[in-house]
Amino acid sequence: MTADIATPTLTFAPVRYDEAALAQYGALFAACFPDAAKFTPAYLRWLYADNPDGAAAGYDAWDGERLAAHYVCVPGVARIGGQDVRVLLSLNTATHPDYQGKGLFTKLAALTYDSAREQGYDAVYGVANANSTPGFLRKLGFQLVRPLEARLGWGGVGTRPHGQGAAVSFERQR
Repeated sequence: MTADIATPTLTFAPVRYDEAALAQYGALFAACFPDAAKFTPAYLRWLYADNPDGAAAGYDAWDGERLAAHYVCVPGVARIGGQDVRVLLSLNTATHPDYQGKGLFTKLAALTYDSAREQGYDAVYGVANANSTPGFLRKLGFQLVRPLEARLGWGGVGTRPHGQGAAVSFERQR
């Protein structure tokens, strides 16, 4: 006879910006990314609540009082095809090791994108690493524009893409 394994009942809620929530987000990031010391409550407060482009959009998964997963996009304005539009940068995601493999990132992303659409955002973009790119394409419906081309330069680097004087079709506005 096998024992029944309790399946947690998770609740989903929009991200919060209060000090207790920021501390919980920092603790989740520490559990998921022990070598990343940047996720302090002060950094998260600036990024999520005091960001000059507006408050972050995102959702959390809760198992009672325990934070199981967290996903946030930060707002901005981008020029797409010559028109300024409201956009979100897919940025911070973490799922506690005890809850990984349960589809929580996909669920939180869907909730975030539905809410963002209702709030008048036009697009979500991201710069995913090689491990995350397939999930963004398959599970979230992102379009791969091109791999990130990183350059280091001094002086006038310019804003045009490399080659044949092609026009910029996406440009983050500051």
